[in-house]
Amino acid sequence: MWDLLLMPSRLPRLLAATGLAVTVLTLAACSQQSAEEKPPAAPAAVPGSTAQFGDGPAPETTVSPIATATSEKPAVLLADGRWPGFIAKVAGETVSMDLVEFLTGDAAAAAWQKKYPDSEQDSPDNDYFIVNDNTKLRRLPLSQGIQVTVVGATGPGTEEAIAVSAVEQHFGNLLKGTLFWFTVKQGEVTKIEQQFLP
Repeated sequence: MWDLLLMPSRLPRLLAATGLAVTVLTLAACSQQSAEEKPPAAPAAVPGSTAQFGDGPAPETTVSPIATATSEKPAVLLADGRWPGFIAKVAGETVSMDLVEFLTGDAAAAAWQKKYPDSEQDSPDNDYFIVNDNTKLRRLPLSQGIQVTVVGATGPGTEEAIAVSAVEQHFGNLLKGTLFWFTVKQGEVTKIEQQFLP
């Protein structure tokens, strides 16, 4: 009898608990259904890429190896300009030259006095002096079709052009003592001219 009397007071609590459980299960089912129907979010763009939000995944970036030169240019042996020197050897498309200093005037006199302090002369003959204290040879490429300008057969004041390959034959044993001017552009000899020396 007491159980029957207590039932009405438990009933509301029982119904409340049952209703809460039904509500939780209903919410969970709706949440799951909502998650299944929702499309996946677009991946974020990779930093540095051009993709914008909503464009989908950014394109994959491919890292290419840095290209390495298989053949490097030879080091520049002489800066652009006009340089005095002697021809040591001509070989194909290159010339080996011995760079010197060609001095005139006061510079020639000072160099002469330094070289020959006991000399009775204050300056060299003909007012020029060649300083060649370095035996290093520079092998330089020749520009295509280059010719050598030499003093003409009739003497000073005249000139003629000969092929570079003919220089050794043209001068013979005098080649070692014949001074030339070498015009260099971007490491290449573009002109060779004989310097007349009295």
